[in-house]
Amino acid sequence: MKRYLIAIAFLVHVVACIAQPMVQVDVGYWHFPVIDNIFKTYQLAHPWSTQEIKPIGIGSSISAGWNQRLLASRGLQAIGLVQYSYQATEWKNSGQALVAGFHTGGFNFSLRSHPRCIYKEVQNTGPLGTRWFIELGSGYSWNFPFARKWDERVSISNQQPYRSISGQFNARLSSGWHALTVGPAIITLEGGVTWFPRFELEGFATAVLGHNEPVLSEVAVNCLLAQATLRVTLGKKTKNWWDAPRSGDKS
Repeated sequence: MKRYLIAIAFLVHVVACIAQPMVQVDVGYWHFPVIDNIFKTYQLAHPWSTQEIKPIGIGSSISAGWNQRLLASRGLQAIGLVQYSYQATEWKNSGQALVAGFHTGGFNFSLRSHPRCIYKEVQNTGPLGTRWFIELGSGYSWNFPFARKWDERVSISNQQPYRSISGQFNARLSSGWHALTVGPAIITLEGGVTWFPRFELEGFATAVLGHNEPVLSEVAVNCLLAQATLRVTLGKKTKNWWDAPRSGDKS
């Protein structure tokens, strides 16, 4: 066991020495009508309510990781990220209150380059490759759903607070622009879509409604998440065509 820990520590040290650290924040919009139906059913169960309960739509996340150049002549870069996200909805009416949603934790790996680099080498690029890029990646994440009513955690069996863990794979396609540099920091703007073939929130309908209707599902198929990203990467103080945009490759 000790050997494995030493090997992992050595690998982390090597990556930290040769790669560029980065952090990013994301704001996204979830599209999964199957899960939204749970909240619509809750709304129908409270016909006297004058306040509409909104399905989970907007979510936010924060990530940290590294960026590594793989092949300079093709502008190819690799990114590894560890991510945490939070998304929830809240409803209050006549002394009743519901807060429900889920936390997500996971990791993602992606490759980034310029489409033209597939058939043509670039002369000179910045520290993160070409200024405009296409990024393709995948990852795995775990869901931790929760529900609170009247400021207390919901219990659904044996008087134990509702807890559930489920996981899923994802694939992501995005595009972005390295906007500017501030000292060694590189600011990147990016937009993309993440696809989840299967997305499950086990026990979520029971936690929200108090029971599960036979027609309701807690598994969304082909779930989509559209995201806008602000990324900061700590680069190295080296001259590149970003400093002199009239020279070198304009990719």
